[in-house]
Amino acid sequence: MGFPTLKKLTEAFKGNDQVVFLAVQTVFEGYRTNTRDKLRSNQSKYGLDIPMAHAAGNLQTHTLPPIMKAYRSGGTPWKVIIDPSGKVVYNGFHIAVDQAVALIQKLIAEGQP
Repeated sequence: MGFPTLKKLTEAFKGNDQVVFLAVQTVFEGYRTNTRDKLRSNQSKYGLDIPMAHAAGNLQTHTLPPIMKAYRSGGTPWKVIIDPSGKVVYNGFHIAVDQAVALIQKLIAEGQP
């Protein structure tokens, strides 16, 4: 799931104030290519009106960005879905758009009285 998929997900929940998207570009390789400027360029290219951050590891020490350690992510594009209570309900590499939409819809339904 890259930028096109993220775009599809944000569109699926556009206007729903119960769902928040954000993206963090974690750089653990390709330091010269995966820059903050490239992230902003892709954000604009795909019309992603969500918060986006850039977290680079250390090229010299081969240290991963702290957020990769915190969420135990193993690559890109990595997906994390967090429920309203703050519990991580999905943390992985492979999830299709329709599966992600269904999971988020389920979380929304469970959160309603």
